[in-house]
Amino acid sequence: MTKIAGKSYRKAEIETLLDALKRQTKRARAKAEDAIQRIGHATYEPYYEYRESLTEIEGVLVLIEDRMENAEKQAAVQLQEYHSQLIVDLLRMKIDVVLRVFPALENAEVLPVGTQKVFLATIWELHETVERIDREKIQGVLDDDARKRLTVAETILREVSDRAPRLMELAAENHARSG
Repeated sequence: MTKIAGKSYRKAEIETLLDALKRQTKRARAKAEDAIQRIGHATYEPYYEYRESLTEIEGVLVLIEDRMENAEKQAAVQLQEYHSQLIVDLLRMKIDVVLRVFPALENAEVLPVGTQKVFLATIWELHETVERIDREKIQGVLDDDARKRLTVAETILREVSDRAPRLMELAAENHARSG
């Protein structure tokens, strides 16, 4: 990213965005909890609300990354650990949600036609989350439980890719259309 108007950002400016990310992640987690409970009752609107909250979070992440890249040196050093921890918390939440959505879909008695959209969105979320963890080299800061969940998530993704490669293509197409 390029520096907007040649500005160098102070700690307080970045910290405000990091705090907003923390609040948004907490709200997204609450939406996910509601969504997972309601999937079992064939209600998918809360899941779409959760997905919308992830889109909002991505917007904040873009701003944060720009601010961190263009921060005053001391501010960047002071906030790096907080920034990294928030990213790890967000990615852990996303993995947890995916690992709970799949069983909820599997256990649902009736799957309406719109379920395909939920499934494809979940597959794509898993794909993006695993890629981001690899790209940002976050695996080293995950605790044992999170690493186990990541391994399960990667296994699911690999099996979907191996057994139904067209599903990954459909998930990518679905993401491109919705994004």
